Amino acid sequence: MYVESVWNVDGTPIPHVDGKLHYPLAHYLIWLRKTPMKKGGYREPTTICNVYKHLKIWFDFCADQGISFDMVTYDFHLHSLKKALASNGVQPESINGYYRSWRGFYEWCEEQGISAVMNFPPKIDGRAQVSGPSRNFNNRSAARPVQIDPGLETVTTILDYKDCVLNMEEYARFAKLLDEVDPVYSSISYMMVATGLRIGGVMQLPLGSNKLNPRWLRYPELEADGALIQRLRYLPKGNKRVLDCIVPVAALKKLHIEYVIGYRKDRAAFFSERFRSQAAPLWLTATGKPVEKNDIWGAFRQASEKFGRRVVPHHMRHTYATYIVYNYFKAHGLTPNLAYAHDIHEALRTQLGHSDFEVTKRYIRTVIRTHTDVWLPKLTPHLQQAVNREMPSEVLAAVIDFFEPNFDEDKH
Repeated sequence: MYVESVWNVDGTPIPHVDGKLHYPLAHYLIWLRKTPMKKGGYREPTTICNVYKHLKIWFDFCADQGISFDMVTYDFHLHSLKKALASNGVQPESINGYYRSWRGFYEWCEEQGISAVMNFPPKIDGRAQVSGPSRNFNNRSAARPVQIDPGLETVTTILDYKDCVLNMEEYARFAKLLDEVDPVYSSISYMMVATGLRIGGVMQLPLGSNKLNPRWLRYPELEADGALIQRLRYLPKGNKRVLDCIVPVAALKKLHIEYVIGYRKDRAAFFSERFRSQAAPLWLTATGKPVEKNDIWGAFRQASEKFGRRVVPHHMRHTYATYIVYNYFKAHGLTPNLAYAHDIHEALRTQLGHSDFEVTKRYIRTVIRTHTDVWLPKLTPHLQQAVNREMPSEVLAAVIDFFEPNFDEDKH
């Protein structure tokens, strides 16, 4: 039998199997809720839910194998599940998240005296480089001691998001494929690429005023006021604090015309027939069902198959941020350079709701790599005439200044 759950008043799961409380999983989740973290504070309900989802995958796998959680082994069972997840396209970062939850559960079992034959590989002492704006530049070899878990999958260090960004032509084609699945998904992707919000943030876009956004106006009201932007308050990943971001009124106009008055009216009627006492949310499928995160992921998978390239919802956020960085350099007449990372970080930090300085540098590297990929192949001797004919003079001048800053025509 598989693990199921009912929900506590704080939004955390209460696991059960066939109507009976699941031990020791229930005790472990309670322990997570009640025990302070090493860095201080208590875990958010969202964190508890994520751990539960990871452990449900594990316990359901054990049920499929017909073996109890306390009789499975690392080499045969856990390693097999990791390989199966990888073969189904699950990314190493996600597998590592599952693995950490599984290991945490069995380490807790050992502390509680709950016997199990599972034996994880011992962690190895190591050191990690310190990076980011807080790094001590007087000691570039500075590193902090860490415990390295050999059971974790190798994750490739990401220097830029070039492969996660769609140009406008690619985005238009992908949006059309999403539209074929259901127009609601092309509208959702558009709002993601227009605001930089994650799935969770876009799902919180209101139709009208709500508790977090009591002054939220619909597009006709915004048009009458002549507004250019509207601020959205939302709960980010982890639900630890309320953030706000800018939503362009031009984006709300497109949403209003193409989705709200174009499709949503009939869908809301279907919703009201099924849920008479509830107000219909903004995002609804053709049958009137509220759109859920897994629906969006499914639509992106379907569109990706026809697109010929894997595109996930988070690529919309990367696309938005990369274009913001590109336009920042363009508006200031600057050559893309990491020297401006601090200024751009401040511009992105509020809108994207992140504080990781390295992420901002990745977006700048994306712009730099894009420029290089486009222009560098043309800067070869046999293409020089074509470059002079086709490249705009101001771009050519900037490229020459970049690659030949001390070029003096009189000396050649």
